[in-house]
Amino acid sequence: MDKSTRSVSGPNPAERIRGTAPLRVIVLAGGKAGADPLAQAFGMSHRCLIPLAGRPLVAHVLQIAALHPAVESLAVSVEREAFEGLFDVLSQLPGRGIVKLVEARENIVDSVQAAAQGWDGPLLITTADHALLSAGSIDAMIEALGAAGGAQVAVAMARRETVRSANPDDTLLFHEFADDAYASCNLYALAGPDALAAAQVFRGGGQFAGNAWRVMRAFGFVNLVLLRLRAVTLADAMVRVSARLGLRIAPVVLDDGSQALDVDDVNSHALAERLLEARAGLAGAASKNPAKTWRALG
Repeated sequence: MDKSTRSVSGPNPAERIRGTAPLRVIVLAGGKAGADPLAQAFGMSHRCLIPLAGRPLVAHVLQIAALHPAVESLAVSVEREAFEGLFDVLSQLPGRGIVKLVEARENIVDSVQAAAQGWDGPLLITTADHALLSAGSIDAMIEALGAAGGAQVAVAMARRETVRSANPDDTLLFHEFADDAYASCNLYALAGPDALAAAQVFRGGGQFAGNAWRVMRAFGFVNLVLLRLRAVTLADAMVRVSARLGLRIAPVVLDDGSQALDVDDVNSHALAERLLEARAGLAGAASKNPAKTWRALG
């Protein structure tokens, strides 16, 4: 069951981007089983509601998505007990469109499929702790889907050098390829519901770095060996994965290393806060919100 809100009347925001089909952005906010240390550190019941730079954590990714002209629909996958707190967040969103809260399922795949129900167009999938999501990253994912012979699935990555420049944490895990090492940015684009089959590789979790068994199950033994030997580039690896899954999958390498930052502990929280404050300083007066037209019902 979900709760939906609809905008007041107005033009389709995606019409301002020629040739771009309207997007639904799915924000995965469901927590892991057991207590969340980061939520507890802030005295909150759910991580997505902890304060970050003056607003709840999830509000940052939702605001960027809501302001993007190609985004017509938002869906937040989260435990039902967090709905009430999220209604307040939704009521403060700028822009216009449709937003819904969808009860999180037991795993990522089922949560994505539930959040995608009722939508026939392209999907952009990210997480509630992707507080530094940028409009430029959304643009890059849209471009990957719309390119000649465009991808059915686009996966955002960032090179180790750019990630290190934004986040000096030496415990970060990277995917090693022949051309470079990359970090996942927890940002995925699907051309439509038919591409949801790609989500099956994430059943049980979304991280592959350092987990050889999960890579082998998802992508095959030969591909695992090639990855271990760093014998293929990122682009070549995606071609191989595409062949195995029967979908055109393209990597999108983002120049902004901060796009690989997840707010999942107190250190990454502090770093995200500094980066958000720096971003706000650069934006200056131009960052003022337009009239609020998202309304939370229920």
